[in-house]
Amino acid sequence: MTSRNHELPAAPAGLWDRPEMSHALDQRDMAACLKIFQKWTGATQGQIATACGMPQSHISEIINGKRRVTSLELFERLASGLDIPRRRLGLADQQPATTTTAPPETGQRTGPATVASRAAAFLTVPVVLAAGMTAETMVTASGRQSVQLLEALGGSTIDPLVLEQFSEDIARLALDYIASPPEQVIAETVDLRSRVLAMLEHARRPEQINDLYLIAGQLSGILAYGAVDLGQASAAMAHARAALLCADTAGHTDLAIWARGTQSLIARFANRHREALQYIRAGLALKPTGTGLARLTAGQAQCLAHLGDVEGTRTSLAAAFDAIDQAGPPGDIERGLFTFPRAMLHYYAGGSLVWLPDAVGAAAAEEAAATAIDLFAASSPETRFTADEMTCHVYLATARVQRGNIDGAVDALRPVLTIPAEQRVSWHRRRLDNIAGILTDNRYKKSATAVDLRNEIVAF
Repeated sequence: MTSRNHELPAAPAGLWDRPEMSHALDQRDMAACLKIFQKWTGATQGQIATACGMPQSHISEIINGKRRVTSLELFERLASGLDIPRRRLGLADQQPATTTTAPPETGQRTGPATVASRAAAFLTVPVVLAAGMTAETMVTASGRQSVQLLEALGGSTIDPLVLEQFSEDIARLALDYIASPPEQVIAETVDLRSRVLAMLEHARRPEQINDLYLIAGQLSGILAYGAVDLGQASAAMAHARAALLCADTAGHTDLAIWARGTQSLIARFANRHREALQYIRAGLALKPTGTGLARLTAGQAQCLAHLGDVEGTRTSLAAAFDAIDQAGPPGDIERGLFTFPRAMLHYYAGGSLVWLPDAVGAAAAEEAAATAIDLFAASSPETRFTADEMTCHVYLATARVQRGNIDGAVDALRPVLTIPAEQRVSWHRRRLDNIAGILTDNRYKKSATAVDLRNEIVAF
């Protein structure tokens, strides 16, 4: 067998100008580009991978929507490998390599190795031109270029500017996560954590090592939430353990407390409430205060409610409200996903009381959920957890169904049942299933409204 089978078929004339390809290039949608390329050339994934110098598994993941192309390096590889007109992707025309290096200014004492390494690092950063790009795309792409330049020039010594950029990226991702579908944040978080872990191989100073472990721990925490929101409890727990280990290594108690609370959240999602309670107790052993204590004791209330401990549930919620009333200024990691605002506490309260067996629990759950929804609506973007806000509507509807108010439940669920598919998370489906189960009770069998609502939930 000759190597001819590995050669990439030539693109037919006019392929890059076909309407569907032109649209995909304008959107920088490489999954669509690859599919169209395969359609018109018959190229296999292996041939594309070989031409672009990439693993075939990566090409498969891009085509199937499991990997997003966001880095300039990947755009460069795909453009070069497939002979895509570079300017159609906003890339500069390739320039011939040069060995000319400008001499240092008079008075500088820069060693030749330093000059060579920094020049080489600079040349590895792809150039972005404005031609064919919108202003927004150009700004985003040039921002990524500057990040790559920071890492290339500062990576060998872990320049403080690199750590500063990582911290800013985490703050942005933590805010993006609570307002966006998980898939939009996960890919960038995975990429950033990989770069942070690579930086750890170069770090030598203890304080820089601690900073990098703290950053890696926060990124692992974001991935833990992403996994559980997509229904992957096992992967979520692995990320939460990684967050905890990084927190311990960095000596950051607040992140360790947050990680223990997240482990409990994941165990609750998996209906392992006794295990979830153990994670809460491990977090409480770290002596949390303020919002950290409020999050743990509110999570404890959810555990105890599922275990049928009415008194313990109410006592835990009272402790959570006391803790948040006494909270001081936010800590250094309290941004976005790592915050626990008062709206979240009322949300946790509604998600606890709704499981209690007594009728008073349903009334209190309705009040707590309604309060949470009002607080979320009045929140700033930095503290508005949009997916949890929708789950709160489900708790409100659950309490109303328990109290026989079907029309009220329909009103509460209307925002949830119209959520676009890409914005739904696993909690929505799981908590809606509980309402569907209640609606099978004999008292609702003759209610046309209840039957219609159950059908809508099943179709969700």
